[in-house]
Amino acid sequence: MQPPATRSRGTTRHTVLLVVVLAVLWMAFSGKTDVVHLSYGVLSIVLVVLLSRNLVIAHREPVENQYIGRLHWLRVITYTFWLIAQIIVANVQVTILILRPGPPVKPALIHFRTGMKSSLAKTVLGNSITLTPGTFTLHIRDDHFLVHTIHENLAGGLLDGTMPRKVAALFGEELPDDIEATLLDDPDAVREEVERWSS
Repeated sequence: MQPPATRSRGTTRHTVLLVVVLAVLWMAFSGKTDVVHLSYGVLSIVLVVLLSRNLVIAHREPVENQYIGRLHWLRVITYTFWLIAQIIVANVQVTILILRPGPPVKPALIHFRTGMKSSLAKTVLGNSITLTPGTFTLHIRDDHFLVHTIHENLAGGLLDGTMPRKVAALFGEELPDDIEATLLDDPDAVREEVERWSS
């Protein structure tokens, strides 16, 4: 466990970084510099910082029995651009599936285990999967994920473990190269998997 002074400096540093990032985003998206819009921006930033102060911490220790981990801000920026690129690629793939002759979808379930310890990392991964067109996070239990995809071609980053490893890196975690992932496209296998998760 880190000394209180070290934890305090780390928390302050993360808070300052969060304020700066939010301020830059607000200015970039709003493009307004009048008093009203700047006031809204300040109030929004204060609200976000207050609501998220327990989500991102600068030290590693259990918080309400959940391992949070340390967020690496430079990696967040890199990951954000990578995720945007994945979303664009997935949009193109979904469009091709819809426009090409024949059934546009071949639904399947993906079950994979990450080995992640950080609860926030699991949340980020689940949301990243859902943000990517064609895939949807159905359930998370411990470090097991159940994901629905409209076609296995859209699930490459999950089956080979690329996305889970990139998310884990945001929080300083290292995942094994061979992440256990199973693609279930047989109706009976899908039914059994759903029943198993429902129990």
